Amino acid sequence: MKMTAFRGLSGLKIILSALAISFLSPLHQAQAGLFNMPHFVEPGKNAVGFEPEITLTHGGGVAGNIHYTQGLTPLNNLNLILGTGTDSRQFRVGGSFTFDFVPDIGDQPGMGIAAQAIYYRYHDEYGQLETAAIPYIHKSFHDGQGNVVEPFLALPLGPAFRSGHYKWTTAIVLGAMYQPKAAAVRFIGELGVNLNKTESYISGGILYQPE
Repeated sequence: MKMTAFRGLSGLKIILSALAISFLSPLHQAQAGLFNMPHFVEPGKNAVGFEPEITLTHGGGVAGNIHYTQGLTPLNNLNLILGTGTDSRQFRVGGSFTFDFVPDIGDQPGMGIAAQAIYYRYHDEYGQLETAAIPYIHKSFHDGQGNVVEPFLALPLGPAFRSGHYKWTTAIVLGAMYQPKAAAVRFIGELGVNLNKTESYISGGILYQPE
């Protein structure tokens, strides 16, 4: 019993230490949410959404992002993002290309990876290009009444470039999408936690995806 309690306490200390590092790191980054990226859009269909975002680290701030997704092939989606924010984190524009190589069917969760690049402009007139490979997993759950919840987990990691220098960024992202019965509108909530030289944030929003 004592050994089990000790292990539990050690695990809690590790988690609290990781959160403290994420909130006290002095490096300024910007982090737009993944939003609907893990949700696959069928070829020939599209989706558009708005994502309010609250940054929790480096003084905090708020932002708003517009997302557009186009279904390209049975494996690929193209995602575009355009947004702006307050404090030091201002204009951002970019996109991602997803490879949804394991479909979300039956009891099988969907899995894929995205290649992403977003350019951020800061208040002191410098820009930063953040690139990332984003492995993700997602799974849709139906409640028997037509409503669908689709939680997702992702791990964005990759280099950020500024003024001839680069640094590696890593985060973990947890979120979920909710679709009411037979609705074209979906609701999204998301939490991102800084693991290395990026931001912790909360975001959400609304997505319109016609069937």
